[in-house]
Amino acid sequence: MNLNLSTRAYKKMKLYPISPTSGLKQAALNLSTVPAGSKALKAMTLTELLVAVAVGSLVLMVMAMVFMTSAHSVVAMGHYVNMDASSRNALDHMTLQIRQAGNLTEFSPTHLKFSMSDQTNSVLVYDWDPATACLTEWKTGDTVTNTLLTECDALTFSLFNSSFTSTTNLSASKGLSVNWKCSRTILGNKRTTEDMQQALIVIRNKPVS
Repeated sequence: MNLNLSTRAYKKMKLYPISPTSGLKQAALNLSTVPAGSKALKAMTLTELLVAVAVGSLVLMVMAMVFMTSAHSVVAMGHYVNMDASSRNALDHMTLQIRQAGNLTEFSPTHLKFSMSDQTNSVLVYDWDPATACLTEWKTGDTVTNTLLTECDALTFSLFNSSFTSTTNLSASKGLSVNWKCSRTILGNKRTTEDMQQALIVIRNKPVS
């Protein structure tokens, strides 16, 4: 009786073998065979995590500084080009108007007033206002004041005689010098400046006092 049962059980096992261990159980069995001191069982420690975060933050900070410096340089170059073009246009315009004007009737380091040739009671006026940092032009017949320069931090007019010596005598003046400095801001800070040094304009018509 028992022999028959054992024979039937043996045959059943051959016909229906035991299914293999599942992947999860097999992995557990494999891990159980890894030595306790093996690196495969070790995770990242807190110290290693902090070092990795610090190094990553440092790299990102350096990249941000390089990006900001490059951006400032590009903006500054754009400001220099724009301010240089504005200064040249303003000087060319002033030179043309002054050489076509008549006598210089009023002068100060920030103010010029000319009479207009062949036009009675007509004047040409230039003023620099430190409060608004603007150089303006106005002449008889204009409905609005023409702004030649903005963001002009400093400006000085000077008179020279025929020997190119500085003078304040209108009747002896033969040349007009203009010197200004403009600047622009980058992120709220004055970072770019442009100087127009000693541009001399010859006064063709003899001024009278």
